[in-house]
Amino acid sequence: MWIKKPEFIFLIFAIIFGIIFMIVTPPYKVPDESSHLLRACEVADGILYNRTPAQNVECDKYIQKNLSLIRPDEVYQVTGYPPLLYAFSSLGLNAGKPLGGTVMFYLGRIFNFLVWTALIAFAIRITPVFKWLFFFTALLPMSLYEGMSLSADSFNNAFAFLFFAYIFKLIFEKKELERQDYALLVSLSVLSAFTKGGIYPVFLFFFLPVKKHKYLFALSCLGLAFGLMFWWAAINLPFYNPLGAPEYHKYMLMHNPLEFIVLYVKALVYNCFYYIRGCIGILGLLDVRFAMPVYIITAMVFFTSFFVLPEKKITNPQRIMSIVVFFMFLTMLHCVLYITWTPQDSYKVIGFQGRYLISALPFVFIILAQNRSYFGEKFQNYYKIFLVVFIFLLLMYASWVLVMTYHTRWVNPILYYFS
Repeated sequence: MWIKKPEFIFLIFAIIFGIIFMIVTPPYKVPDESSHLLRACEVADGILYNRTPAQNVECDKYIQKNLSLIRPDEVYQVTGYPPLLYAFSSLGLNAGKPLGGTVMFYLGRIFNFLVWTALIAFAIRITPVFKWLFFFTALLPMSLYEGMSLSADSFNNAFAFLFFAYIFKLIFEKKELERQDYALLVSLSVLSAFTKGGIYPVFLFFFLPVKKHKYLFALSCLGLAFGLMFWWAAINLPFYNPLGAPEYHKYMLMHNPLEFIVLYVKALVYNCFYYIRGCIGILGLLDVRFAMPVYIITAMVFFTSFFVLPEKKITNPQRIMSIVVFFMFLTMLHCVLYITWTPQDSYKVIGFQGRYLISALPFVFIILAQNRSYFGEKFQNYYKIFLVVFIFLLLMYASWVLVMTYHTRWVNPILYYFS
């Protein structure tokens, strides 16, 4: 039955609506996409890290054929991002060099999108748990919007989902790890250090089916991943908001951390629903928003899924670890934004966006997973069909919102003709 193959349904929806999103979304209308293009151009030219602001990037000259790309003299938002996040978009840029400009730009998007689609489809296929939650969250408009773009979040989110899925497969299907599993886990730990949020699944290594030296292996992978992450941060230029107060906030973190805690809690309290909306879909340059009922209903469907589609394999220690790591993820990101982005007189930490949560959502799956079946198998199958229909309608709605935002001059005459 087709309902047993969510990865195939994902592929169909992702390809159809990903292409629609890509066509109707003009260049630079994804959050920070112009900055991501700058960084992708550097990687395409072999500039893998930045000690000083990069200038005279050869790839920039080809982009200038049809598109404007102004490389600032100072550092920009993603200047220190690892080249792994741009490995595939830079391949697309290089492939489009003979034609330049718009062709390069869209080939960069296409390469990113194909890799995003393949990695998430494979993640849904191999995971023994949460298949439909992976399906649902991967196809949220914000997730798909970034997946089809030049954003580093495209590869980052797909990698994180695949990393989670592989760990779930080992935890819930294997009795003992084999040699190739150890090698792949170490490799994924190293790669995760050069992503944005893909490093946190390493904490789940403590639940792997390892008979000897499990904690030593888990701690070694954690130390390796975080050591490489901090090393990368040390050799690259950091970006600071011109309105921020980095030196002041560094001092306050060392001498009065209570201020950060207060601003952090205020950010969570005041922005909680904004973060949820951003995770579901605040598109464009964060200026394309859905009707409020759409956010509320989508959030309700997401949380209802845990009760209708239970996962009896989740243990309380796994749940507790996921709570701790998820809040560590939130705290570290807010701490970075406290230093790099928040003005001195701000009443809360600013700069955090709901789309940053996408890569860590599998921790929420574990936290909210239900061990008890509240509904029968027949009802669960009907609910899976409902999820497919709902996500289809949600993506149709998001596509229409994008068309009405960026192409009203083409749509209005058509509507007038049929009215």
